[in-house]
Formats: sequence, structure tokens, C-alpha cells
Amino acid sequence: MAGPAFDPNGAVRFDLRRGAASDARGERLVLVPASALSALGEDALARIGDALGRACGARLAERLGGDAGVRATQLEVVVAHLAGELGVAGIGAVHVERWGRAMVAVVENAGVENDAFAGAVLAGALSAAAGRDVAAASLGREGNVTRYFLGSATTAERVRGLVAGGHSHSAVLAAVQGGAS
Repeated sequence: MAGPAFDPNGAVRFDLRRGAASDARGERLVLVPASALSALGEDALARIGDALGRACGARLAERLGGDAGVRATQLEVVVAHLAGELGVAGIGAVHVERWGRAMVAVVENAGVENDAFAGAVLAGALSAAAGRDVAAASLGREGNVTRYFLGSATTAERVRGLVAGGHSHSAVLAAVQGGAS
């Protein structure tokens, strides 16, 4: 893996004297119990997830030389930084699978068991990191593992429709690629 490794040291800083938590850039953070987020409605969760993801993606881009640096960096390095940022934020363990031309994010042990929240976090993080709009659509949950299609808004909407129609994640990914898997 060529490129800088993710380093979690100093990712979250606590100033007990001031009663403050912040990230490495000095942006204030508030630690919130996952149960409090789980109690919110879908729209609020999507907005919070997007904001959280964008903050993670901005930190990732800052370390890798901006959005152009992210796009020029090997996928494995970007994924390692993304997984690190999302892990520090308590989102869950994240890795990426390639299914032909399709990119699928896998979230294990999600901190908030709401697919729209995790999807918004992923889409926000990748949008901020790469400087391009990225949409995420849940491909379904198997135990504590959820897969998300990552791509254009149009294709993500198509994925949602196929999933709602009862198709498996492998069938959905083959369909959106014109039969290729």
C-alpha cells in the first residue's frame, strides 16, 4: 500500500479544563450516545449522517492533498483512511468491495443501526473527500453487516428500486452493470 497510513493519534482531543472535545483541526465535537441518534427520524439522521461524513471526508482529503490528491491516490490507501476516520467516529468497521465496475462499501458492527444514516455518512465522506457528488444505497443487511452501493444519484435510485423489489445484492449489482458481475 503506497501512500501515508492512517494515524489515529490525536484524531480526537479532550480539554477537560474547558469541557471541550475537538478533532485534530480544532473543530469542536460532541460525543453523542448511539441510542440518542437511533431515536431520531429518518430526515434528521440523514442530515446528521451527511454532516458527520463530510467532516470525516474533509479530514481525509486534507491528509491526502485535497480532492485531487484523493482521486490520484491508490484506492487501498483512500479506503484505509476512510475506514480509520469512520472507525474513530464510531460508525463501524468499513471496507470496500469491487463488483465489476461497481464499488460497494461494507459496514460491519454499525454504531447506529439505521441504513439511511450509515449511507448518508458514506456518501458525505466520499463526496467531501473526492470533491464529487457520491450517493449511497443500501443493498441489504446480513446480520451485523450492511452493504452499500456507491455511485451516482441516478444509479443509487435504481439500486433502491431493485432492492425494494426483493432482489439480492449480487443480482442488483449485475443489473446495474448490464448483466456483468
